[in-house]
Amino acid sequence: MMPPVVPDDAPVDVQISNGGTSLESVKVKEMSIHPFSADQEYAKTTTLLKKSDIDELTDWVKQQPHLPADITEEQLILFHHSCYYKMEDTKNCIKVYFSLRIGSSEYFVKRDVNTPSLQQALNTLEYGIFPVRNPNGYQIIFHRLRICDASKYVFVDGVKLLAMAIDACNFVEGTLPGYVFLFDMKGVKLAHLTRLNLSQLKKFFSYVQEGLPVRLKAIHVLNTRPIIDKIMLLVRPFMKKELLNMIHFHAADNLEEVYQFLPPYCLPSDFGGELQNCEQLHADFIKWMDKLKKHFEEDEKKYTFVNTKKKDNLLKTEKDDFHDLAID
Repeated sequence: MMPPVVPDDAPVDVQISNGGTSLESVKVKEMSIHPFSADQEYAKTTTLLKKSDIDELTDWVKQQPHLPADITEEQLILFHHSCYYKMEDTKNCIKVYFSLRIGSSEYFVKRDVNTPSLQQALNTLEYGIFPVRNPNGYQIIFHRLRICDASKYVFVDGVKLLAMAIDACNFVEGTLPGYVFLFDMKGVKLAHLTRLNLSQLKKFFSYVQEGLPVRLKAIHVLNTRPIIDKIMLLVRPFMKKELLNMIHFHAADNLEEVYQFLPPYCLPSDFGGELQNCEQLHADFIKWMDKLKKHFEEDEKKYTFVNTKKKDNLLKTEKDDFHDLAID
């Protein structure tokens, strides 16, 4: 069952926001390496977070033989917030998150941007974590091809970098009102589809729909073209109705439609926006991920179990979770 979702499917009133400093993410702009704290979350005046709920989750984690023993209070806050403070949905999200992190480690280990595999991925793909949020305060994460040669495209490495972007924001920002994925289809060809593996796709969509510790509000796809029909035919079986309802397709050269959702002040100059161009945002992304190298290494240790029995229990749980995640 997918955690409660509130799709951001209505255009924003761009007259309300003028791109003020309250929508600027200082931590993203400065490429912070300092983690948020639980105390900061409890101090937020708009939060529905309760210390008693986190204490209950802490006790529950201790009783789960397949989960790591060192899940932090901050992580539990992120999970609970992403599930709109619904206890059972939070527990399910935690189970899926950790079962995928261990059982599908290809997405979540060796996250050093200086490794040959990620160097190639960063030369082939482009990413951006925008330093200014949309009018609703949602963090925007951008992705597109840099090189259109399909033989250079590796889906697993692309997902790994996307997960790193989300993890970086979670690590320094704590809870946010929501996230928006912005994908550019320019350069995508039929040959790219032949690089996809159905098992990998299933794991990716399970993570996004069941184990992602953020509130995903919308997915905007730019420069759509006829090939999008073939892509959707391939991925639709793995997508639940709630996720499908979040997707907005925008044809090439129709930026005015995009601006209804994402005003120019929070977009790169490549799309008529006021931010730096995508090339510079990509360079900033690489620099920030490199600065977070130690964090990624420490995070990876949490999923390296010495206790073989505990790992076996976790992998069994992963199989059970995938069996439960029926495709609608």
